[in-house]
Amino acid sequence: MKELKLVDWIRKRAGKPGKKVETGIGDDCAVLGYDKGHYLLWATDMLVEDTHFKLKKASYKKIGHKAVAVNISDIAAMGGVPKYITVTIGIPSKMKERAVGKIYDGIFEICKKYGVKVVGGDTNKSSKLLIDVSIMGIVARKNLLKRNGARKGDLILITGPVRDGRKRHLDFEPRVKEAQFLADHYRVSSMIDVSDGIALDVSRISSESRVGCRLYESAVPLARGLSLKDALYYGESFELLFTMPVKEARKLFLSARKRKEKSPYFVIGEITSKNEGLILIGKEGNETPLKKEGFRHL
Repeated sequence: MKELKLVDWIRKRAGKPGKKVETGIGDDCAVLGYDKGHYLLWATDMLVEDTHFKLKKASYKKIGHKAVAVNISDIAAMGGVPKYITVTIGIPSKMKERAVGKIYDGIFEICKKYGVKVVGGDTNKSSKLLIDVSIMGIVARKNLLKRNGARKGDLILITGPVRDGRKRHLDFEPRVKEAQFLADHYRVSSMIDVSDGIALDVSRISSESRVGCRLYESAVPLARGLSLKDALYYGESFELLFTMPVKEARKLFLSARKRKEKSPYFVIGEITSKNEGLILIGKEGNETPLKKEGFRHL
């Protein structure tokens, strides 16, 4: 079963989440009522050996780093601040204690860097290494960013250059600083972190916002050696993909120019009406459908 189809099935089966739930299934985090000025953010991500990493190619410390980083990235995509995590780990019987210690070295190192506390978890025996992290964070109500706010005429932007997900997926740094800067100073209409590729993740914004889009091949900023195909359809870069009105984007770039700084944000497309669908504009101006494909978890 494909992941998107399964998530849709679970979402329908779960039903309405309740009055105190601002956002349930269908975004980077669940958004729960907290106090008058803030929401509570809650998310979880699981890493599974041979799906998200290969033990022969990865250090245990970097695996621990990634297990937390992917969750912090989800909090960032909602405009929030990460606070607490629980860590559940499935340990193969042949794994040595020293290796498990290295995994937790990576976990505690990134937690310290982003002010996150480990407050619980579980351990079990497993045929393969598995790490499931659940994270909680806080976001000011006025700064909450979701996937469903994109509107026709908005520009599509991304932080970048887009990192090579095949080479950098274990040691990337989540874009918390960038997300909070945008949420604090600009009117961002939607946001998502690029875990599964630009094509699939922009389709998620389009689906939740009920809009179409046009992406420009020549505008996608690529790290050295990264192919456009991998940027679009492989993912694991964890850059931030977001939309904002043209006026806000102009303010964003003018502000950087006034400070004589190089902007880390790039315009790669525009939001269109739903009936126009998802379109990729080639370097020669040719139009082709943008495939709803990306990193496969199932």
